Amino acid sequence: MARNRPRPHRDRRLTPARSPAVRPSVPPSVRPAARPIAHTRPSPEDTVPTTHQVLVNHEGQYALYPATRETPDGWTPAGFDGTEDECAGFVDAQWPDTRPLSLRGA
Repeated sequence: MARNRPRPHRDRRLTPARSPAVRPSVPPSVRPAARPIAHTRPSPEDTVPTTHQVLVNHEGQYALYPATRETPDGWTPAGFDGTEDECAGFVDAQWPDTRPLSLRGA
């Protein structure tokens, strides 16, 4: 059985930096405003309309990908390019059952 042991004594004296006389309380209305959040530079894809291509993998899963980039390994072009909304419409029409081929056949 564990015994309750007294905790070691801690010196509870205030240090000068924590002394109320050194750091007076400042009302919220007088406090400086919070710093603005640093923004990162937007990528060119965020600012310029991008043409997308529809890709498909070996499991029959579709993906939208920027047409200017090289096709990643494991994906092949499905033969449709356009805006993001046009490509999403194409995928919706071609891929009603979103399960992978391995599950659709079972």
